Amino acid sequence: MNKSAFSLIEVLVAMVIVSLITTTGMFSFKLAINQIDRQSSLSFDEAMRFSQIKNLFNAAYFYVEEKKDRFNNEHFYYEYLFNKDEKEITFVSNAPLYGKNLSLINLKIVNDKLIYKEEKIYSRKQDYKNPIFLDGAIEHILLNDIVNAKFSYEEPIDLPKDLTSNIPKIIKLEFLKDNKKLMYIFDTKYDFFHLKRYLAAKRIVQ
Repeated sequence: MNKSAFSLIEVLVAMVIVSLITTTGMFSFKLAINQIDRQSSLSFDEAMRFSQIKNLFNAAYFYVEEKKDRFNNEHFYYEYLFNKDEKEITFVSNAPLYGKNLSLINLKIVNDKLIYKEEKIYSRKQDYKNPIFLDGAIEHILLNDIVNAKFSYEEPIDLPKDLTSNIPKIIKLEFLKDNKKLMYIFDTKYDFFHLKRYLAAKRIVQ
C-alpha cells in the first residue's frame, strides 16, 4: 500500500507561495500604518478639506463642446482651463464646494495658508469661454499653517499633446505640518472622455 507524501518540489512551491503572501501582507500593513500616521497629523476638519480638494481636481475636465464647422460633423471645439504653478492653480471643476454647477476655481498658497476661491461660469455677467472672478466671488481659507507649501505636477504621457494641453495627470501638494513633511497626491480625469472621442471619432481638438 502506497503512502501519500509531499515531494520536495511541492514543499518548495508551497514555501514560495507562503513567502509571497507574507511579503504582500507586510507591505499592505506598512502602507496602512503610513497612511494612518499621515492622517493623524491633521485634524478631522483638515482631513475633510483634503477630501474636498480631491473631488475638485477629480472633476476637472473639458467643459464645453461646440461645433467648429457646422457643415463638418467631425470638427469640434473643446473649451478647457487649467493654469498652474508652484503657488497657484486656476481651473474649471464640476464639483465646486458651494454650488452644483460648473465653476471657476482658484487655489492659492499665501502666508502658509491655502485660499479657496469659487465663481460660477454660467451667469449673465460671465463669458463662459473666458471666465474670470467677479466682485463678490466666494473666498475662504481651506488650510492653515502649511509651511513651505507648494504644488507640483505630473504630466500625462499616454495621450496626444493637443488633448492634454495644460491639464496634468497628477497634482501634488507638499508642505510641513508640526515639523513633519507631508505630501498629498490628487488625480484628474484627464482621460475622462477625450481619448475615446479622439480615437473613435478623430475629432480635431484645439
